[in-house]
Amino acid sequence: MKSFDADNSKGRQVSRRSFTQGLTASAAATAVMGRGARAQSSSKVIVIGAGLSGLNAALNLEDLGFDVTVLEARDRVGGRVFTLADKPEMPEGGGSEIGPMYARVLSMVDRFGLELEPWQIGRLEFALNVSGKLLNGSEWAQADVNRLPDAARAVPPFGLSRVYMPRENPLPELDSWLEPEFQQNDISLYEHYMRAGANDAALRYLLMAAQADDLRSESYQWALRKARVSAFDLTGEPFSLVKGGMSRVPQAMAGALNGDVRLNSPVAAVSQTRAGATVTMQNGETLSASYVIVTVPLTTLKDVAFDPPLPELQAEAVSFIPYGQATSVYLQVLEPFWEDDGLGSSLWTDGPVGRAYNWGTPNGKYIWVFLSGALNMPVRSWPDADIMAYVLRELYALRPSMEGRVKGIAVRNWSGDPWSRGTYAFRAPGQIARYGNAVADAHGRVHFAGEHTAVLQQGMEGAMESGERAAFEIFDRA
Repeated sequence: MKSFDADNSKGRQVSRRSFTQGLTASAAATAVMGRGARAQSSSKVIVIGAGLSGLNAALNLEDLGFDVTVLEARDRVGGRVFTLADKPEMPEGGGSEIGPMYARVLSMVDRFGLELEPWQIGRLEFALNVSGKLLNGSEWAQADVNRLPDAARAVPPFGLSRVYMPRENPLPELDSWLEPEFQQNDISLYEHYMRAGANDAALRYLLMAAQADDLRSESYQWALRKARVSAFDLTGEPFSLVKGGMSRVPQAMAGALNGDVRLNSPVAAVSQTRAGATVTMQNGETLSASYVIVTVPLTTLKDVAFDPPLPELQAEAVSFIPYGQATSVYLQVLEPFWEDDGLGSSLWTDGPVGRAYNWGTPNGKYIWVFLSGALNMPVRSWPDADIMAYVLRELYALRPSMEGRVKGIAVRNWSGDPWSRGTYAFRAPGQIARYGNAVADAHGRVHFAGEHTAVLQQGMEGAMESGERAAFEIFDRA
């Protein structure tokens, strides 16, 4: 057993969750107990990737009796969950908000005795800077810079999706996005918004909420899928944050494993025969196992050589499914600048920096500047120091009261991260109809997980869902 600077609780009792709903005690676990059989100790599995999906797969596999080794390219576990614990205010560099329906994530929080605190997102108050004019949110509806259609003028620019997305989601179930009868919606967001009456101003603001760099590059069906999952999570209960940082969850999961978690171990190739599989690391070392689960993002999966090669459609999906791009900049508040100008403490702008949230976590408070999509394009390849200087310069111009009252904490550039090269997968128009969920298909002894393969959930819970599914796929055939 290993310590990963987290709670050292090693209890082996896993609260299973239904794969089909992720809400109740797992029907799959009931089936396992009914079989009365566990994998032989000689059944070995290599899990590639120590994010939430890989770690959840590994925990499930060990609980089912498999020997597991986890290989991780980074020098830490957690993947796109990353608390900047060594920085002032301990910003969350990746996924952190736990929804009330995140059953698998919450089961890990309970298992390792971690503490939660309600997320205070509803308390954000925004100042706006639109077309170079600084104003309070209450002034927006009548502002001369508000060029939205009449039906949307009273809605703040960051809330336009509720105007241009359907009030009743046409997807009846969480997995309906994959069903053929709904694929007429696999058009671009641009086409949908135009049909819904969006003008140029609305399209510009809506782009800031999209994952893609261009509204023509993201599927409307994918947006419906995200909205369906979000509606599923709206129970009236608050989202939560982990005290001590979200990274405590993957650290505790890794620390609870009996098998090795090998850091700094990027994989170059995966080969297989009828008898077993072999993983070759970039340093030339090879490891053998009965099965392999690959959980790395598609952005890096395309660099892994498979022998035999992936099926044609699956290989195409791996190559062409896109990822969102984002860079986060964190600023420490030296003085409450919003008291100086009398505006909301967060900022939304159609200028270069997009969104600057007055953010709070159980560990600290800071300004979180989120450059995503098209706003992220200029800075993707920049050094962190240049990104920080750029953001501060633009913020001071947009909101002069911030100058001298904030200072830089850190930059987290997911676009420049060599092991993610982006944030989360999405689908371009036509890709859902063409690929379905081919990226999740097993390839002989090689199985696949990761949030990009999830069906019912997204983000952190989607990652957990996918790891559980891959583990039980292997159990079913072992």
